[in-house]
Amino acid sequence: MNGLRSLLLQLAAAVFAAAFASILHTGPAFAHATLIATEPADGATVAAAPQTVTLRFSEPARPLVARLIHPDGRGEILKQIGQKGATIALTLPSGLQNGTHILSWRVASSDGHPVGGGLVFSVGAPSVVAPAAIGQSDPVVRTGLWSARFLLLVGLIVGVGGTAFYALIGRADPAPGARIMAGALFVGLLAAPLQVGFQGLDALGAPFSDLATADVWAAGLWATSYGRSTLLAAVAILVAYAAGQAGYQSRLGILLAVAATLLVGTAVAGAGHASTASPRCLTVPAVFLHAVTVVLWIGALVPLGTVLIRGGAALPIILRRFSRFIPASVIVLALSGAALAVIQVQTIPALWNTDYGRVLLAKLALVAALLLLAALNRYYLTVPALAGGASARRRLTRSVGAEIILATAVIAVLGLWRFTPPPRAIAANPGLFEVQEVSAAKEGVSAILSIHPPIAGPVRVEIGSLLLNGKAFEPIGVSVDLDKPSYGIGPFTREASRASDGTYHADGFVLPLDGFWIVRVTILVTDFRSVTLMDVFDIRKAQQ
Repeated sequence: MNGLRSLLLQLAAAVFAAAFASILHTGPAFAHATLIATEPADGATVAAAPQTVTLRFSEPARPLVARLIHPDGRGEILKQIGQKGATIALTLPSGLQNGTHILSWRVASSDGHPVGGGLVFSVGAPSVVAPAAIGQSDPVVRTGLWSARFLLLVGLIVGVGGTAFYALIGRADPAPGARIMAGALFVGLLAAPLQVGFQGLDALGAPFSDLATADVWAAGLWATSYGRSTLLAAVAILVAYAAGQAGYQSRLGILLAVAATLLVGTAVAGAGHASTASPRCLTVPAVFLHAVTVVLWIGALVPLGTVLIRGGAALPIILRRFSRFIPASVIVLALSGAALAVIQVQTIPALWNTDYGRVLLAKLALVAALLLLAALNRYYLTVPALAGGASARRRLTRSVGAEIILATAVIAVLGLWRFTPPPRAIAANPGLFEVQEVSAAKEGVSAILSIHPPIAGPVRVEIGSLLLNGKAFEPIGVSVDLDKPSYGIGPFTREASRASDGTYHADGFVLPLDGFWIVRVTILVTDFRSVTLMDVFDIRKAQQ
């Protein structure tokens, strides 16, 4: 039995570490809003400078920010932005100079996820060298967003869930472990504004250095549904704290604890991929029930552990109530989770072929371990503990402690879904998730070059399997050029940065046309030697 608990704890530690590491190289999140058409068209050359750029999406989208890069490299943020349904109109500055301009934009989809893109248009004739676009990816922002979400979930699940446990099951004043509940609520309340700030950075595609700006906080609060969801979560935390102050045995305290739990479900159901999936008459209630039952089950573990440690005459009563109450919650949790998984994943191969599916498998493995321990506790450890055996109570306490560690790993994994598109979204827009790879070698240096996606518009170039004379090595620097000399476009040049998985990523490219694009990857092997790998990517038109 001790060996089983040790194995499960090792699994939880490994998953927690993998969850933290994976956010450092997770790609940008894709949501439901898809750009359908633009005016002027992407890659167009117009005789006279247009007054506006019109973006038409597949669904209503809220504009966040738009940046225009002029041919001389000068950038400015467009302030006059109009929206009508799924159409966004961007007013351009007057007197645009001749040459190639790059417009990058960020909008919020209906599920709250920010969606970015760009287009290129030229006035008069294309520039000989196009201006540099602005990258949208910042690992510091992704790490901060995941960390703030993790702490907020801890506050909601442990703090609000613990409050619900004491009001509905424990019913003790003063409650053992009340300081732990208050501490979790305090952590969640501190994490809420951090979540808003990092969400604003993510929404605008801004770097961490912009965290103190008013535009970032306004975007974090009001530009996406995540801001409103976070505010509602903060209200739930305050209501849970008020429940503790009113007393867990009082009618007011019980009502406030129930209200806080329902507010958590409402907050979670108000944002995210699952809550906007069709049919919403099924997915929204399923997300709500899933969140509420998570709070009731996982949130009960910490206070249950404190009750077991403290002991006392009330322990048998609390254990019996918990044993009767939790199975119903677990059944609702399983049914709602299964329904959401079927809607989001759609096919069994997507479980291991997509990042979303792999995160789901990790979560399911941890939840299965939790259920195994819960069954062990209910059917083998609870009855001896009720009989008053001290050793049996210690074994049950250790088992509940193992459940708490596994639950913490589950919370860590849940935060990764913020960065992974569900297979349902991939099926709706398969081209956005395609990858084209070519192998290149020269002077003893070889690598696999890939472009994501191989479609005109925003793309990322990755360099993997980098070898020198057949052995892996770390170059001093890597830069990537993309150009289309037949049209006089380019080269676009970006410095590639090393990701945590050892590959090199060059972001910020916006390809205005389809067809063949030449890729040149310059690898600085030593201070005195560089090697340039060259090949061709076949880029196709974006679907209109």
